[in-house]
Amino acid sequence: MLTEDKGGVEIRPVSQDNGFNFNSVAVNPLRIDPRYSLSIQTIGRIERLAKVRFVTAETTPSFDPAKFDKNDEDTRRSIALSVFASSEIEGEGISADYIETFVTAHTEPGEMVDAELRERIQTHRDIYDTYFWALNSQPEQVLTYDFIIEAHRRMFKNTMGQVAGRIKDKEVRIHWHRRDGLLVDVPTISSEQAEEFLRSLCDRTARIFMIAKESAETSMLLSSAEFACDFLAIHPFLDGNGRLARLLSTYLLEKGGYHFARVYPLDQIVMDSRADYYETLNASQQYWHLPQEDLTPWINYFVGAVFEQWERAFRRIRNQAAYAKESSKNKLYTKSY
Repeated sequence: MLTEDKGGVEIRPVSQDNGFNFNSVAVNPLRIDPRYSLSIQTIGRIERLAKVRFVTAETTPSFDPAKFDKNDEDTRRSIALSVFASSEIEGEGISADYIETFVTAHTEPGEMVDAELRERIQTHRDIYDTYFWALNSQPEQVLTYDFIIEAHRRMFKNTMGQVAGRIKDKEVRIHWHRRDGLLVDVPTISSEQAEEFLRSLCDRTARIFMIAKESAETSMLLSSAEFACDFLAIHPFLDGNGRLARLLSTYLLEKGGYHFARVYPLDQIVMDSRADYYETLNASQQYWHLPQEDLTPWINYFVGAVFEQWERAFRRIRNQAAYAKESSKNKLYTKSY
């Protein structure tokens, strides 16, 4: 029997036939690397992304995209956009009218704000601060279990109470609507296994990043993509996993040399393509950590999202450089006149 949700979309009964079975899954991937195949388009995008830091440097030599200065207005705006987009994806968004209050560093809600909105504003502010904390951190190992626990604690310390920064203690299932209206029910790793799986994921990701720094045997970009898929399959916390996964994706990309977040947020790209985000993630987790797993849909999506992030970031940098150049010319003209 079909039912109707608040938005007028017909929803079929929850699907139980989704190919997931995490009851006896291995703590590490069983498929021999790689766990995916790359399309020609994805390979082309990876090649282009490898060159973009030089393109950015040529366009604005004095601009340092890796510097996250909380005193810089443009940086504050980009991080605020990250937080707002990421929260909107989870249905926890607030009006874009509040973005400028973050940019101007005035985020105290007024007296007329109701309790629910006040709590959401507080969460946005805490996540905003956590982005700056993470992106400015310089840990000896790029990713650790303790780093993730601390990030979650910082993000939700004022709104989740004792749950913030603590591994889930009961089952967590994900529900999302497909394009055809089907409500998909997705299990995650059990609470008893969550810590073990998360620790293993952190160690594996850190090891791949270390190898990538010293040789061409691995890829930080592709490792970042794998991490996001794996983290969301584990779903280690009772709530906030999606927002934390996107923060950590931005963090890992920055540590891998993909310095676009200061100019344009990855979260906005995901927001603009969230149907593809959920569908490729769901498809890639069908046989997660089993010999027949295939992360290809997710990997191609993730690389495409980062590529789109760079394109939007570069357009913004180029336009700002052109504007600055034109303004300089006008000043010289006025002075000589």
